[in-house]
Amino acid sequence: MSQSTELKKNDKPLNFDEIRLDPISHIHRENNPQFIASLARGLELLRCFSLQHQVLGNLELAKMTGLPKPTIARITNTLVCLGYLKQMPDSPKYMLDIGVLSLGYAALSNLTVRSTAHRYMEEMSQYAQAPVALAARDRLNMLYLDVVQTNSKIRRPIGSTLPLYSSSMGRACLAATPEFERKRLLEAIQKKHPEEWPQIETMLKKAFEEYAQYGYCLSLGDWQQGINSVAVPLVSLKHGIYVFNCGSPSYLLSAEKLVDEIGPRLKYMVHSIQDALTESL
Repeated sequence: MSQSTELKKNDKPLNFDEIRLDPISHIHRENNPQFIASLARGLELLRCFSLQHQVLGNLELAKMTGLPKPTIARITNTLVCLGYLKQMPDSPKYMLDIGVLSLGYAALSNLTVRSTAHRYMEEMSQYAQAPVALAARDRLNMLYLDVVQTNSKIRRPIGSTLPLYSSSMGRACLAATPEFERKRLLEAIQKKHPEEWPQIETMLKKAFEEYAQYGYCLSLGDWQQGINSVAVPLVSLKHGIYVFNCGSPSYLLSAEKLVDEIGPRLKYMVHSIQDALTESL
């Protein structure tokens, strides 16, 4: 038996969620031959950039990742060379470059759920006169993959995120997640928000009860004051878990309207998308 074969047999399988929920800790351990820590450092550095942090310097990146500043300097230089970061003019700081956008577009183009669902989302948005969005879980956030806007002051672009615990989308995603995986996510939320956890736990328990009874989850001003929304998950063995929501200011979408009208119609929309996906197999 070769040494490489023996190594593969003895290697501990990677727990993807464990790594994704605490990547920096895993990078520092560097104890798994299947995990390339240097690659992970570069990708985690790219994740530091967001709508809230569009321009960052090496010192800020070092604080955000916990990595040494000399390591950060080598990574940013490499990413600039490869076209994933660009240095600001007359500044030591960086922003994302076109190379990252090409990866994101390629990922969106491969989402069958997105292309199949869009026309149904348009119909739903016209009916509700409110935005309808599609999202998937990215660690402890819900990431927007598509949005249809109709006569709304709410503007959330593709790529924006919502918190997993307070948004209707996040709650629906958690409710549809298998119990063993949901437990790990809840532990991660508790670790990140220890002081707010008792209140978060109470809200999530209520959301899971709503989902069991009605098939959807609500957020009535919990994510953002004055904003009401309802969300329904789509669960597919092939495609995974995706979530659709419809939300608007509370004076346009009251709790009663969400429960009596929008929620049931959103469920019907998701069932229609599920059928369309099944037919395309």
